[in-house]
Amino acid sequence: MLEAWIAASRDRFTGADFNFLTEVLAGGRKRRCMAKLWDDPDALREMLDLKEVLRGMLDSPSALGVSPDFYFYVLVRHAFMQADIRCPDIADYVARVLAKRIGVHADDPLQDIARGYTHASDFLAIISSAQGKMKFHLQVAAGNQFMVLTGLFPSFISKRNERCGAPDLEFYESFARRAFQGAADSPHARGNGPGQLMGALAEVMPDARRSLNRVAEEFVFLGD
Repeated sequence: MLEAWIAASRDRFTGADFNFLTEVLAGGRKRRCMAKLWDDPDALREMLDLKEVLRGMLDSPSALGVSPDFYFYVLVRHAFMQADIRCPDIADYVARVLAKRIGVHADDPLQDIARGYTHASDFLAIISSAQGKMKFHLQVAAGNQFMVLTGLFPSFISKRNERCGAPDLEFYESFARRAFQGAADSPHARGNGPGQLMGALAEVMPDARRSLNRVAEEFVFLGD
């Protein structure tokens, strides 16, 4: 599992998520055995990697009761594995970022995408004047923002590019990548684990962005 300060989905799974997994993999039987596996991080990861779990998420009515963290982890993890992004911690981190941003908080700027920080210059202005730990957290926030924007709202960026000559998708993807790399290089990454995670996310950003585009197109309704 990831360190406490890093966004992570698997630490937030619920009883409803356990019930769903038990139904999909054991038909509701052997609940005690499933509980032991549920409490084992490695076993849980292996179970969630099974294609049966993804199929159940897409086809079973009981999937309606799972938590946003569980839902996004399964979708992101399987999409990333298809893109050969194998590290489960990357999927864990990205899933938590999405779960926090999509349809959860009414005051989240991404509920009305045009009200959010959608210009790289907005972040550059505040990051350039920040120092120390504040700069590190702003770099993480910038990476998260533009990962979500390019991953789930590519048409918004494309339309703005066509309409008023705003930067294109690749520009914002590159900005997110540089932000994560800046966070990875910061002395405030607090050890090899967080620094490696931010660096790994920066490295796979192009493939991760394309994977999130597929998730948004096929599985997540974000409105017109």
